[in-house]
Amino acid sequence: MATIQERTHRKSTKLICLVGVLSIAVLLGGCNKKESAKEGKATVVVEKKEDQETKQGPGTKKGREPKEEPGVVILSKEKQRTSGIEVNKIALESVSIPLSTTAVIELNADRFSKVSPRVTGRVVRVLASQGDRVKAGQPLAYLDSVELDQAWAEYVKAKARLELAQKNLKREETLFEKKVSPEKDVLKARQEVTETEADLNLSRERFRLLGIDISQVEQQKNGMGNGHHPLIPITSTMTGAVLEKALSQGEVVGPEKVLFTVADLSALWVVIDTYEKDISRLRIGTAVKMSVTAFPDREFRGTISLISDVVDEKTRTVKARVTVDNTAGILKPGMFATVTIDTTKDRAERIIAIHETAVLLEGSARYVFVQVDPERFKRREITVLRTFGKKVEVIEGLKEGEAIVTKGSFILKSEMKKEELAEE
Repeated sequence: MATIQERTHRKSTKLICLVGVLSIAVLLGGCNKKESAKEGKATVVVEKKEDQETKQGPGTKKGREPKEEPGVVILSKEKQRTSGIEVNKIALESVSIPLSTTAVIELNADRFSKVSPRVTGRVVRVLASQGDRVKAGQPLAYLDSVELDQAWAEYVKAKARLELAQKNLKREETLFEKKVSPEKDVLKARQEVTETEADLNLSRERFRLLGIDISQVEQQKNGMGNGHHPLIPITSTMTGAVLEKALSQGEVVGPEKVLFTVADLSALWVVIDTYEKDISRLRIGTAVKMSVTAFPDREFRGTISLISDVVDEKTRTVKARVTVDNTAGILKPGMFATVTIDTTKDRAERIIAIHETAVLLEGSARYVFVQVDPERFKRREITVLRTFGKKVEVIEGLKEGEAIVTKGSFILKSEMKKEELAEE
């Protein structure tokens, strides 16, 4: 049998083991509670973070607004008012489109003359120079020639024969009246006078063909009795300016050579090329406005005087001729000109036209700001075709009814540049 001490020792050992087991259980329970608390705390943090991302949106930073697409500017109504920004809706406009083209001023071919000699001869005198203003019939130079010598010799002989025949006729008539000679002698003398008059008239005609008015020579008694004959004058056929001179004194020239070029510059031509689609807009007598680079502040006027009956197969254009008044002598042949043909009575077009202050430039691109919301403006590139005063025609990029900024566009441009720099 166990003693009292042994029984006491066993009880103590059991008690110690029970206390140890309880301590281990308590310790494990405490650890589990701490881990659960940590897990719960982490769950709350994740949920808060997810809620914050949901509210801000992915890709945004704390405390910043959502990022706008490129080219969009947000401006409050108050700032729009203080900045003087004006917005207007686009409406189609009915405009009359004039035809406009460039051309070169040309000489009026109806008032243009090339002066050449009628026969081969030697230049004896030169009276006119390039740039001189001359009148129709005015001598520009004088020639001497072999043909002139022959014509003059025949003329002198014919004139002498006529004088002799006239004296003979007078003598025969006197003798016939006195019944000294028969009538047949009188008739024969009259026939000689008629033949010599015909020869003299033929000589005078040769002078006319040479350009010499022999009647004036006879009145002036130039060369009569001294053996000298008149010279062949080279005269201007019209009143105008001497544009070219191509002879010198002593030179031998012939009919194939142009000695002078004379033109009347009081009316000039401008020949323009018109596209086939615009032919119906042209009329003879239609008023035309014209400007030249040399005188940008002056406007010249003319009228359409000719429309060609043929279409150029290569360019598909029709030539139209404009006659321009140049009485003041300001315009010069060879100048470049911009021609505007007023066809307002014939045709009108409906187009999108906006004020030039609404258009901004960036390099070669043109753009405007379109109002997409009351406080949002978006950059929109456009394509411009023609200019009408202070308006431009837009053929691409805008539609009827859209609202664009017509005043204060530079304010929006500055704001857009600020945002771009901030993002960089």
